[in-house]
Amino acid sequence: MITSHVPRKNKNVILVSSMHNQGVIDTDSGDQNKPEIITFYNSTKGGVDVVDELKGEYSVSRVSCRWPLTILFSLMNIAGINSQIIYRENTGNVITCRNYLRSLGRELAKEIMINRLAIPTLSIQLRSTIMKITGIKKQPTQPEQHGSVKERLKCAYCPKNKNRKTMVCCELCNNRICKEHTSTICKSCQTGSEEKSDSD
Repeated sequence: MITSHVPRKNKNVILVSSMHNQGVIDTDSGDQNKPEIITFYNSTKGGVDVVDELKGEYSVSRVSCRWPLTILFSLMNIAGINSQIIYRENTGNVITCRNYLRSLGRELAKEIMINRLAIPTLSIQLRSTIMKITGIKKQPTQPEQHGSVKERLKCAYCPKNKNRKTMVCCELCNNRICKEHTSTICKSCQTGSEEKSDSD
């Protein structure tokens, strides 16, 4: 139902409600003659004000002239608030909105970051940052694309301008590594290091 109310001259208030079916005047409003839909909204609009306040405090909105993008930003803000409420009710864990949204953003981006680790030309700094954020200690193994045929491929850690090729692969991550990015370790030290990491 659509209701139009003119509280004063040149001031028109239009409301749409799926709850009310008749434009009944609320007798408790006195001389103001407010429709029941308006008095009901005024008595329950506290939640709307709280949501608007939370949306403004931590917002993903950016200045844009495209209205579909503006609507998307608003939906993302509301989704963040709603998901925090559901998380708190399901787990009983009370967490600040700032920390929750930060954790939510990292979890949403975690899978994409892990997929980027498979890019052989990814810079060393970015690769180490992704592994630190995601908590991955070993890079995901990459299947050999050329079967059993050994080919000289670029070192995964050398910059592009060096164009250094090698046939040596790391046993853990299967990345191609040149002599500059290779460390020599004996079997006993390697076994002791693995046992120590497992005990941790």
